[in-house]
Amino acid sequence: MSTTPPNAPAFSSSRAILVCGVPASGKTSFGKELARDLGWALLDLDTVTNPLFEYVGGEFLVDVPTAEKPTRATVNDVRYQCLFDTAAEILEVGVNVVIVAPFTSERTFPESWLTVAERLRVDDDRVTLAWVDTPPEEVVARMTLRGADRDLDKIARPHVFLTPDVIKAPGVPHLRVDGMHDVATQIRTFAAMYGGVPATAELAG
Repeated sequence: MSTTPPNAPAFSSSRAILVCGVPASGKTSFGKELARDLGWALLDLDTVTNPLFEYVGGEFLVDVPTAEKPTRATVNDVRYQCLFDTAAEILEVGVNVVIVAPFTSERTFPESWLTVAERLRVDDDRVTLAWVDTPPEEVVARMTLRGADRDLDKIARPHVFLTPDVIKAPGVPHLRVDGMHDVATQIRTFAAMYGGVPATAELAG
């Protein structure tokens, strides 16, 4: 028996692609070009939430993802709530969307991934996870090259944020994007996979 309240709006038939990966993996460049190529809306966690996030304290407030549900919302939980709620509204009006964020919990813990479609108010088969897979040494090199203040601690202690749990392949269905390829090649490869397989298939690109 359905537990959906009788007044609840119907799920959207629009589609969402969640682009995930560690910082400096290239997910933003890939996600932006993918949205342009598909003609979809683009949402990036940093663009949507960073001004307020940095105002209240910045990256030191980010929690370490765990499988356990927190007893209270963290700043990072609220950031993602803003992202999901905005994406759900875009999907509700019939616009497909590419959403860019680390999605560390969602790609690491199956129980977190299972909540994504409901949070976006779409059916499970309307959501695809794209994982930008970039070697840790390349991630550090890119951070060093871009020279952002927010990366200094990560460059100094890469083992702290590039842990085995964070850099391993997602433990949920996904499509892999090779972070060492140029963006044009990434888009061509992803388009072939996305167009030729169900959204829930797991492939290596």
